[in-house]
Amino acid sequence: MATKHEIKSAKGVRDWHGRQAILRNRVKDTLRALFERYGFSPLETPMIEREELLSIKGGGEIQKEVFRLQDQGKRDLALRFDHTVPLARFYANNPDLKIPYKRYAIGEVFRDGPTQPDQGRYRIFTQCDVDVVGVGSMAVEAELLTLAADAFEALGLGGVVVKLNNRKALDGIMDYAQVPSQIKSQTILILDKLEKFGEDQVRKELASIAEQPLSASSIDMLLATIAIQGTNAQKIDLLNKIITSPTGTEGLREIEQVFDYCEKMGLDFVEFDPSLARGLDYYTGTTFEVFLRNKDAVSSAIVAGGRFDNMIGDFKGSRDPVPAIGISFGLERICMTLESTLTELSHTTARLFIIPLKTPGESLKIAHMLRKNGIYVDIDLTGRSLKAAMRYANSLNIPFVGIIGEDELAKGVITVKRFSDGVQSEVRVEDVKEYLEK
Repeated sequence: MATKHEIKSAKGVRDWHGRQAILRNRVKDTLRALFERYGFSPLETPMIEREELLSIKGGGEIQKEVFRLQDQGKRDLALRFDHTVPLARFYANNPDLKIPYKRYAIGEVFRDGPTQPDQGRYRIFTQCDVDVVGVGSMAVEAELLTLAADAFEALGLGGVVVKLNNRKALDGIMDYAQVPSQIKSQTILILDKLEKFGEDQVRKELASIAEQPLSASSIDMLLATIAIQGTNAQKIDLLNKIITSPTGTEGLREIEQVFDYCEKMGLDFVEFDPSLARGLDYYTGTTFEVFLRNKDAVSSAIVAGGRFDNMIGDFKGSRDPVPAIGISFGLERICMTLESTLTELSHTTARLFIIPLKTPGESLKIAHMLRKNGIYVDIDLTGRSLKAAMRYANSLNIPFVGIIGEDELAKGVITVKRFSDGVQSEVRVEDVKEYLEK
């Protein structure tokens, strides 16, 4: 006897359907509208890039997670791991773009790394990004943080906290802790594991860097400095006393400028966190991550970003930096925080389900008219019984059904029933939209 063959999806991915897919679309629509309200224009880049492009940005850890492939011409290709590197490639190849260039991108990215479904981490996930190219002022940081605050409000995410740091300031802390220049990038990648794996694991990895292990005293100084406590101003004052390198001092000045703008904008949820590392190596200045204050649903960052002032210049073959900064919203993690709202959603976007009673052709024509009038309409074309069709519509949480039989056609009406209270009315076809809106 033949056994049933189970066809499984790939590891680390999932299907989205029904209420969850509708919620995802609503979040994307909300963010898209907000991005455009702030003056950002859409940019769509290919999911596939040349492998050499993605291999030179992101750092060693992300390179382990890149999906690589070849086309029939034996060209080495890769799936994008974020929207930032493709943006830099696009901008570098289009020198006529006006400055500032403000773009948004909403689409899937791919990483062949560890998954955490309970934290919204999959191998295919959707990032919703906004980026500004060509402006070095810290006012851009303030605008992006304001945009994020508006997004949280529009989505009903609740209270959030933004953790903010600066790569230049972190570089100054590493100089203070006597971290050799040649292993600073590796040190940042290890520090990025602090929250996930804890201090003991980070100490162990810092002490075993293959190129040049850090001494115990350097590790102590580094970890003690990035763990300083106090208000934002107190942390900055303390670091001003111990950071002496020009790069580190510049980073602290930029942090102060960001907080000046935050104060003017009334953004009181931004916290200076010297331990914030961010694992990607292309960041050059400000970095930030956004967390929900209530971490019951998701404890990981739901939004993250930072400055990448050198990437575009590198792609153009120039040593001159091109100021650039971006912020990325993680769709899966946002939707996880909104799962409590799923019961309020239908399994379909249809508001009216038409049931023809031996009137399929005429009912199709009426459904078409209603759709052209802006009504979200589904129609039963199976020929099943009225009772079965009603059960189907109710199972999808469609709020109204419209019955069209010979009597309704003769009167020019639809018999509309509301599931919530069972009220049933004869409504003229031209009045259906007004009736549903009431």
